[in-house]
Amino acid sequence: MMKKALRSSVLTGLLLAPLTTWACDAAGPSTHIGTVQSVDAANKTFTIVDAQSRGPITFVANNEIITGLKDAKGSIMVNYEEDDDGKALKAVGITF
Repeated sequence: MMKKALRSSVLTGLLLAPLTTWACDAAGPSTHIGTVQSVDAANKTFTIVDAQSRGPITFVANNEIITGLKDAKGSIMVNYEEDDDGKALKAVGITF
């Protein structure tokens, strides 16, 4: 009886967990989903709080993307590529 109750609790928890928990994996390769934490136009970078890991991720971006982020509210999806030396993530597109 105890095993059945535990199994039921685990399954219920999985079904009720926010879908954003698996958001980045489900979005595909080279994609992160999160909320904008900060934008640094001078350095052409922005940081999101990743929906899956709940940690900050910083991207470099062109002026068009940086300007577009000034109106960002809620979740955004960032498509990115790694720079040549693998030290920075370059945003190549965002979706609100």
